[in-house]
This record gives sequence, C-alpha cells and structure tokens, in this order.
Amino acid sequence: MGVSYGRSKLIDITFQVYARPIHPDWFTVRRHRRVSHSAWDADLRIIEGGHAIVWSAGSSRLTEVLCGLETPLPDRGLLLREPVRVERSATLRQGASVEYQTCFDAERLDGEVFRHLCNELSLDAGKGLFHRFSPQNRLSPSPVSFIRIDARPNGLSVQTFHTFPDDHSIVRTQSLFELLDADQS
Repeated sequence: MGVSYGRSKLIDITFQVYARPIHPDWFTVRRHRRVSHSAWDADLRIIEGGHAIVWSAGSSRLTEVLCGLETPLPDRGLLLREPVRVERSATLRQGASVEYQTCFDAERLDGEVFRHLCNELSLDAGKGLFHRFSPQNRLSPSPVSFIRIDARPNGLSVQTFHTFPDDHSIVRTQSLFELLDADQS
C-alpha cells in the first residue's frame, strides 16, 4: 500500500480535508501521537507520502490528509481536495462552534539549501513527530516528515514539513483546528 521509500512524486501529492474520521487502516502509518485536551482530541500520523490528522471535538470530526496516489481515499465527507502544486489557503466551518484554517505550499530548492533544510528538520526531531524514510538513492538525503504540534485549550495548531529529495522540494502545511465557543475550553 505504499511506495518503497515512503514518497510519491511531488506532482502526485494532494491535500484533502474530510468532515469525518478516516480510519487508520487506509494508511501505511510510520509514526503516531495522540494529543488530548478536555474539549477535544487528535490523532496525528506520519504516513507514506505525508500525514493524516483526525481532530474531534464533541460531535465534530475533521480529517486532514496529505498523501499521494498510493493512498486512494473515499469521497464520502470530502470538503476539500487540492493538488499541492501552488500555494493555497482555506477556511472551513463545521457548525457554529468549529473553524478549520489551513495553508499549504510546495517549494523547489537549490540542492545545497535542500540538504541544509533536511539537516535542520532532523535537529528539530525531538520537538514533534518525526520520521526519516529510507532513501531511494544512497547518495541523496533521506525523505523526512516532521509535524510540529501546538496544543491549546481551544484547539490545535499544526505545522508539517515533508521533503522530496528527487525534486529537491519541500511541502509545508499549517493548520488550525479551533473551537469558537470559549466556554468549551
């Protein structure tokens, strides 16, 4: 169910948001962390080709998935599906009490800058959820995925970084899952 070294081609990556949970059996999971607060909880996963975040607050469920073609997903509950070729931002509301904001982009870097960025992400590994995939080419950097998590009483802020050595590219996402009613925190 995944590519052999954990990365699709950048051109095949899509960013998707669902108004429901997506079961982890859909993914090849490499790392997982559960983050909870009294008003919400979240499961964050590094998967083949990207990440999956399932956020729950009361009866509201949102799932954010960044993945490639090797991970076909259902259409039921789909709110947003965009290729990750250009910078994009979106705001979605689920009922009166939940707001989701995101922005994502892909950037191609000079080879030296790309290697430096990979090293920096490796140094930050202890500050979040991190996975180093096996490289396709022993002379190129390993693909890495890093999720920085900032849990707050009224929601969750997440930054992700995924490197694509074949393209000398990085995909960055920033998302905010937020309860709008302060009384729920």
